[in-house]
Amino acid sequence: MTKRQSRCADSTITVNLDAIVANWRFLDSLSAPSTKTAAMVKANGYGLGSGAVATALAAAGCPLFFVASLGEAIELRRHFNKIGINDISIMVLHGAQIGQEDALTAHQLVPVLNDLEQISRWQLFANKTGMTLPALLHFDTGMTRLGLDVDQADWLIQNRGALDGLGIAYVMSHLVSGELADDPVNARQLASFNELRSWFAGVPASLANSAGCLLGTDYHFQMTRPGIALYGVHPLETRIPNLQSVFDWQARILQIRMAAAGDRVGYGGTFELQRQSRIATIGVGYADGYRRQLGGKATVSIGGNTAPVIGRISMDSITVDVTDLDQNSLRAEYASLIHDAYPIEAMAADLGTISYEIMATLGQRADWHYQGGSF
Repeated sequence: MTKRQSRCADSTITVNLDAIVANWRFLDSLSAPSTKTAAMVKANGYGLGSGAVATALAAAGCPLFFVASLGEAIELRRHFNKIGINDISIMVLHGAQIGQEDALTAHQLVPVLNDLEQISRWQLFANKTGMTLPALLHFDTGMTRLGLDVDQADWLIQNRGALDGLGIAYVMSHLVSGELADDPVNARQLASFNELRSWFAGVPASLANSAGCLLGTDYHFQMTRPGIALYGVHPLETRIPNLQSVFDWQARILQIRMAAAGDRVGYGGTFELQRQSRIATIGVGYADGYRRQLGGKATVSIGGNTAPVIGRISMDSITVDVTDLDQNSLRAEYASLIHDAYPIEAMAADLGTISYEIMATLGQRADWHYQGGSF
């Protein structure tokens, strides 16, 4: 699957679908053959395009997909139907909300039931329609976010009839700090989850997110649910060499100019040049998701050489000191915004955030195109 690059946009984002597939296969290889490896494609495939990502993964054999909301699920189902993929399960993490029952069944979606109210709502709809409706049961083992709490779990264990008419495909929970391999919370959650799932003998189980996939097979059960690792971001504190980078973000060099010592750069003149300098203006800014806090922190790569971002980030442009770059580098048309010397994890650290947020807020006015993938 490819999308041809245009000359209209001043920034480009290239997504390598083959790298995403390779990352999924690596994560899948960590589990026993009996364990299914699902894919998280919520938030528009972590900002990289859920349709393209899911198509490539489905073609590679990924059988299960998770999204957050009903709207995301319907969009993905329509995409699959349009390209002739009709046997893929799509799970909705936010569950069966009021008034969503008809849409969930019409689009063959599977809600993750997070509390007794959702269970009751889904069961009543099953009774009304005379169908056995699929679902996942989500137990909260420490996140204090979504999922049945201890009291609700105890009630459900004592009142299993509340699940009559429902086909429970999996019981699941979510790790609080799986990215911290030595955090004792992981072991406590695993023990709690094992106790809970013992009350649902024969029902497959799922606990591992991306980090959980790397914690060992005790966390894998019958399904893992990787997200960020699919997109080449390392979920643990140490980098995983098997994970491939999956996207490239570049922006056009709009102008290179000379400036004198003492000149000030950008809005507010916050950066004063200490020498005669060569300044490149590059066509990306906070309107494209290149955040204002990166001024004076980030670097770009031009012709394989790094150069610092200086001055304030504008809506549509950034300024870079390219004084020390050689003439060959200065012939480049584009600058790489994320590169080997400044990976997305470093950008996230400079922003005081996480890689997820950067990817999820990438601007849509860039020229997006895709490499690889097959269907």
